[in-house]
Amino acid sequence: MSLFQKFKMASKQNVEEKENLLANGAFMKYDKFPYPLRICCYGSSSILTPQHYLDQAHALGLTLAKRGHTCVNGAGMYGCMGAMNDGASEGDGHIVGVIHEMFIVDGSDWFEGSHKSFKEGKTVNTKKREILIASGDDLQDRKKKLVHNTDAIVVLPGGPGTWDEVRTI
Repeated sequence: MSLFQKFKMASKQNVEEKENLLANGAFMKYDKFPYPLRICCYGSSSILTPQHYLDQAHALGLTLAKRGHTCVNGAGMYGCMGAMNDGASEGDGHIVGVIHEMFIVDGSDWFEGSHKSFKEGKTVNTKKREILIASGDDLQDRKKKLVHNTDAIVVLPGGPGTWDEVRTI
């Protein structure tokens, strides 16, 4: 029986079995896409994000990496954003983090608030990890850099910040 058939049967049986199939990568073949896509991913950055959202965000990051796509997001270390970066890092994927210069204060270590994949050796802008720094009095430049040259946008569960970024696309 194919994974799709198992999934279809599970959806008739119970939601828990269906969620287990998804969490275990039932539809992740990891075949490389004919050409890499640049995918902007919005999602929570909260430590209070429910675990089932984190599991799916991790699976998304891993899938994007294994298929050769670029994951563009806010470089966060918690919530859906952090879990997605964990998955993309685990799959040795290309991650682009977009931050605003207002978060870089003289003498501070701005890496402190970013995902661990951007901290490794503090080497940024390598082939696999990039940080783009937006400027301006507000977050508009950051929002533009997040979606610049993207092929797709994925929105994961989040709060007011996620909603704000999505509604200004």
